[in-house]
Amino acid sequence: MAEITVRRMSFEFPEDLPVLADASDVRGSCEVAGLSFTLPYLEPYLIRTMSTAVKQVTDPVIAQDIRNFSAQEGNHFRNHARINNVIRAKLRPETALEIKAIEADMDADYKRFTKTKSLKFNLAYAEGFEAMTLGLALAAFDRGFDCFEENWAQLLEWHLVEEVEHRTVTFNAYEHLYGQYFYRLAVGIWAQKHFLSYVSRFGRCVRQDFADQDQGTYAGIATGLLRYYIKTLPPWYNPAKIEPSDEMKKQWDKYDALAAVGS
Repeated sequence: MAEITVRRMSFEFPEDLPVLADASDVRGSCEVAGLSFTLPYLEPYLIRTMSTAVKQVTDPVIAQDIRNFSAQEGNHFRNHARINNVIRAKLRPETALEIKAIEADMDADYKRFTKTKSLKFNLAYAEGFEAMTLGLALAAFDRGFDCFEENWAQLLEWHLVEEVEHRTVTFNAYEHLYGQYFYRLAVGIWAQKHFLSYVSRFGRCVRQDFADQDQGTYAGIATGLLRYYIKTLPPWYNPAKIEPSDEMKKQWDKYDALAAVGS
């Protein structure tokens, strides 16, 4: 069983929260906002997928990991929905309407996948996303969060360290039920492109409000990702082989102390 703690975090975001997580990096910060806008649609889709999968799982360890995974993802998207509401209210009205339209597109996509796609497809999509975000999390902890405004830093640090914590769940569920490497790889790569296209759409939309500031440094969300991402592609990839750093383990302890811990 993976060690997955359900930390019931409930962040409160101040009215003066900046839209830009890092004022010195407009483009990168707009991508961070774009990523956040995706999560109230992506993560409920993952939860629906895993809720269907768990009914077919015969291994009680994998089944419990799925339940803990889904509880973590539920906490993630609810907190991102809170920060998204603050961000959206700070955008120009026409920009906020564009964001709403992209949200509707994304919501429709994932509801369609749940309704019309096979569990095999949806699990492979889920693992493609989780493999990518594992790499993203590892790269983010290499860089650190010091450049971000404190509320953004805490939200992202908590979310990404839990991505590392539940890194094995979708992989184990897919392997348990299907175990077909080439299908997982093909759908996973398609899933990553599909998901990142929405991050890009949201990010470009937010950048419209900061066109006069769009200069200076750029360290986008994918900075440092490649060296971790390529390790997810071979047939011998298994996220269980990735050992979290001591710093990540400290973050788990930190958020254990801050959260109302459930199981």
